[in-house]
Amino acid sequence: MSTTPSRDSLTLTPPRITKVEFASILATAKSPAASEAGQVFEILTASGVDPSFALAQFRVESQYGKAGYAAITGSWGNMLYDSSLCVHAKPIDGRAAPYYKATNGYTYATYLNYKDAIADYCNYIHWYKDNYGLDTIYEATARWIGKVAGSKYHLNYVDIIVNDMISYEFKEGEFYETGDKMLVCVNDNFDTTTGRVKTKYPVKDGQELFRGTDGTSFKTLDLSTPTSLAWFIGDANGSTDWGSVFIRTVANPKGQWVYIKDIDPTKIVKVA
Repeated sequence: MSTTPSRDSLTLTPPRITKVEFASILATAKSPAASEAGQVFEILTASGVDPSFALAQFRVESQYGKAGYAAITGSWGNMLYDSSLCVHAKPIDGRAAPYYKATNGYTYATYLNYKDAIADYCNYIHWYKDNYGLDTIYEATARWIGKVAGSKYHLNYVDIIVNDMISYEFKEGEFYETGDKMLVCVNDNFDTTTGRVKTKYPVKDGQELFRGTDGTSFKTLDLSTPTSLAWFIGDANGSTDWGSVFIRTVANPKGQWVYIKDIDPTKIVKVA
């Protein structure tokens, strides 16, 4: 895809990530859906639903099927049961009906496999668009969680999804970070609506880079090939001791996120 994922990205769009990347993310997360990853990806793309969005929502709803009620229901996240939409739902654990009445008062669809679950997930996403005109991530997620669009809960929910989608598109390479990720960008350095970074920071030759905010050093930046970009994203996890920076060099044109310790805020420059 040519545009960075944002709140206004469409839910129905060609895939941002490949089938291999999709499967790798589920396998690395040890998701129960990992064995069906290829088939799930094909169902999503055939239906026109962005696999990156579906994957990120799967994580925020259920940690890729490992947590909450989805670990019981086999659902793609936490799909409420609707007989007209959940046409592939099946009874589980000897139940007579294809749903699970949870202690929180909601009734969730149940599935025997993730191929059926993702087919009904696609039904939901198309229903939002066809019946209500909700075709962006921002709009669809508000309907999904039943919260007022723009409420604090909704904005946190959608921004976590968007940030996950961004992270899927950047892989380990010359520069990378592993460890705690910054889920909410602070100091107004990142526009989550447009996906644009609004500030930059000078990164010098010999700058020490870190994998995460646990103090584990990664490497010393060698600018024998000049830096093309060094964008400042924000304080990592709200800590002013660490800054999250996106670095792109001639040798690594795709670029990668890294952490830098003790960033000098006076050197952060606004981008017009």
